[in-house]
Amino acid sequence: MKNILKIEGYELLSQKIYGILKAKIVKGSLKQGSKLSECKIAKLMGISRTPVREALRELAANGFVKMNTNHGVVVTSLSLNDIIEAYQVRGVLEGLATRLTIKKIGREEIRELDNITKQMIVYAKKKDILAFSEMDAEFHDLILNTCGNKRLIHIHNNLNEQVHRFRIKSLSILSRLKCSLDEHLKIAEAIKKKDLEKADKLSQIHINNVLNNILTRINKEKYKNEDTKN
Repeated sequence: MKNILKIEGYELLSQKIYGILKAKIVKGSLKQGSKLSECKIAKLMGISRTPVREALRELAANGFVKMNTNHGVVVTSLSLNDIIEAYQVRGVLEGLATRLTIKKIGREEIRELDNITKQMIVYAKKKDILAFSEMDAEFHDLILNTCGNKRLIHIHNNLNEQVHRFRIKSLSILSRLKCSLDEHLKIAEAIKKKDLEKADKLSQIHINNVLNNILTRINKEKYKNEDTKN
């Protein structure tokens, strides 16, 4: 019995460490290319190295870090191709999730969807990018949680967390904020009308537009940095 309790406690501790480190990577506190020391993390948290090692392995399995023999554990750097691939897959998943949601959505979820879009309209008018971004996330979370496909949700969330740092950049251009609002309103309307084909198509178009805007921002920053150096 004691051994079983120890194993359960160890697994919970490993998951907690995983959650803490993942959150820091997603928020950018642990930057791309940063080295993570198993020993230092364990010492900082006042725990043994074993659960830290397991947490790092899980982070590696989900693409947040890379484990190299020579360089140790390093926070994964996302290339343009990584971002493109992630959003391409996310677009297909969003479309499928919307289709599944339409088949299951009820009055309560419709009311919640309306409430979210109303708040998005308010924040878009105020040009409050961070608040709008939070409602944006709630909008997509509602669709995902209603769709009922656990594997789809897991894969989608993993992809979304990896590219999260680029999402707010996409909304930082005010013209994109207005376009994003319009796209969400059209998706919500298609869901309420239970138009599977249209909702799927609009969801994929929305994600593709997010990707295109992110790539535009990255290229602008790249050219700006090059001009500064010159």
